[in-house]
Amino acid sequence: MQTNNKRIMRLKAALVACDIVFAASLFMIWTVGLPTPAQAYVDPSVMTYTIQALAGVAVALSAVAGIAFRRSRKIILKALHIEEKRVTEPLVSTIAPEQKASVDAAAKVSIAASAIAQGNMSNESSVSYRPQLLSRFISALLVSLFFSVTWLLVAPYELIAGNEASLIYGLGQTWHVFILPALLATIVLTAILTVIPGRVYNVFLMLLFGFTLASYVQVLFLNGTLPSSDGSTVVWDSYTKVAVFSFIAWAIICIAPLELSRLNRSLAKKIVTVVSVLLILIQGVGIGSLFVKDIQQAAVSGQQKYVISEKGMLKVSAKKNVVIFVLDMYDETMDLRPLMKQSPSLLSEMTGFTWYQNTAAVITPTRDAIPTMLTGYAPNHETNYSAMGMARFEKGTYLTDFKKAGYDIGVYTDILSTESPYIHQNVSNVVDINESANSMLNKKGILKALYQCAAFRNLPWAFKPFFWFYTDDINAAMLKSNEDSNGFNDMGAYATNDPVFANKLHTYGLTVDDTYDKGSVRFIHLMGPHYPYTMNEDMVIAGDATREKQAVGSMNIVRDYIREMKRLGIYDNATIIITSDHGYFKSTPPLSKLDEAACPILLVKQPQSHEEALAPLAVSPTLPVSNGDVFPTALAAEGVPVTYKGLGENVLTLNDSNRIRYFMALSKDNQGVEHGTVEYKITGDASQMSNWELTGWVLRYPEGEWDSNAPISQP
Repeated sequence: MQTNNKRIMRLKAALVACDIVFAASLFMIWTVGLPTPAQAYVDPSVMTYTIQALAGVAVALSAVAGIAFRRSRKIILKALHIEEKRVTEPLVSTIAPEQKASVDAAAKVSIAASAIAQGNMSNESSVSYRPQLLSRFISALLVSLFFSVTWLLVAPYELIAGNEASLIYGLGQTWHVFILPALLATIVLTAILTVIPGRVYNVFLMLLFGFTLASYVQVLFLNGTLPSSDGSTVVWDSYTKVAVFSFIAWAIICIAPLELSRLNRSLAKKIVTVVSVLLILIQGVGIGSLFVKDIQQAAVSGQQKYVISEKGMLKVSAKKNVVIFVLDMYDETMDLRPLMKQSPSLLSEMTGFTWYQNTAAVITPTRDAIPTMLTGYAPNHETNYSAMGMARFEKGTYLTDFKKAGYDIGVYTDILSTESPYIHQNVSNVVDINESANSMLNKKGILKALYQCAAFRNLPWAFKPFFWFYTDDINAAMLKSNEDSNGFNDMGAYATNDPVFANKLHTYGLTVDDTYDKGSVRFIHLMGPHYPYTMNEDMVIAGDATREKQAVGSMNIVRDYIREMKRLGIYDNATIIITSDHGYFKSTPPLSKLDEAACPILLVKQPQSHEEALAPLAVSPTLPVSNGDVFPTALAAEGVPVTYKGLGENVLTLNDSNRIRYFMALSKDNQGVEHGTVEYKITGDASQMSNWELTGWVLRYPEGEWDSNAPISQP
């Protein structure tokens, strides 16, 4: 009696201590869960990740606390040699001495029988695991839905929403494409899991849940900073450590549910079902926030959405023409000069041109360079990055000036926002985005491209190299082939794809349109020698493509366009400019000085007599020019008055040999993280890095504020 009382007292004390610890743990969790409010700006594009992360942390902390509490109770009870189910004191009765032997024997038989029965029950439960059909169906449905939501909905939706500025079509035009595949995948997986035998059912259910959960954890906690999708070569060896860590984490997460089910299959099935429901709801909130953001932006802007189409891409005027080719990343010293030494005939078709060899850019990357060229707005130290993006379109008048003069304007690039009235009111090939998507959206192409991106995003680091993608690949996949017997559908959105452009030019050629009042302006942005290198000198995709071959191929596209203009008899009177948005630049340590100059190309032809238009290529080796001079030069060549001069000059009349130019170079490390732009002052020959001087100003990312005291590391 005394022994049993002591054991009961020890048990109660242990359980009280355990309850106190558990209560303290809950208090700590609640304390962490109620942080002090902070005044800060949060980018809406990351809110889905934040919501999912916070909800996931709450679920994880609750699960960990519950498991820890339960296990601690068991450890305490085991240490005290007490079975939790036998806490009541057994009945006491008087036993005569002569009956003791028979009672002891009966007790031993009872204990043995109980042990045998428990063993048989345990063995039976472990061998014949046959949950009811309805229970199997519900668990299979929810785990399958968890997979479909995570892989087939959340991944593509967040990828599109996060990169909408770089993609032709956004979430509003593409969301419906992913619904049917997600439903079909859910139905098929549910059906397969429901009909397979019990033990096999358990294995597949646990592995599918573990795989999906590992994908979810990968995105929230293991991805870190993914490599940039700008086409640059990724040094995968630098990710070896994180690849090993993520692979180990995946192995643990994938196998853990199956191992848990070996202990108790029924309990494991309940856990994966409940967790699947919770994570479906959490991710559902994240998806909802994406659409709320899209609706809010539409309500705030109150504007129709537009896309840049191919309308008029191969049409020119019978009167006057301005054609501006922007060959992305074509560099004066790295590309054009070496190529001309190897193949002097590369520019043989560019008769009547002047090749300016002392050229500087204004800003990198392309998303800023193209708008700067179209507006002439010079970044200043009083305007932050966000304000600069809006101010340049408010200041710009180049396109407005051409339109007022009677020119039809076509701008062909997939890097330009169409929200500004400066763009969609002046550019004739800007069309309603929904109308374009209805006729040109390639559903199969976008599914294939976005599921590849989803695999890159969701899988462990060891598998990411096999699914790496380039943003322009997605844009190309979004579009149907718009060619038919009568030409091609002008409603198709423009995607920067040199082989496709070359094929259309060769197939259909240029046509003359007499309906333009004064003439036409065509601003054509091509891939040029920008990485990745996929095109050869024959303007077709090739496995042995190099930067050199791609540079030749892109210049050959311009050559063939010029041949078409000569064939139509409109070449002599045309203004043609061949340039690039910026020269070659590579990854650098954060906010460090460049170790080599980045110089865009610039070749200019003005309206001429037939004899002048046949003259060999002229060279201007020293005149300090800029790709910001493109539109001021074109306007002047056409005799169109300039309302807002901006930073540009007319290179045809420029005589300032001491001209100072400023260049804002993007600082992006080898993981694709952008740290800001570093400003340089260029005096003299831009191809010589000794003529580049740091001004001390840096435009920091992501806050977008100017800093005149930022430390710049030397190469």
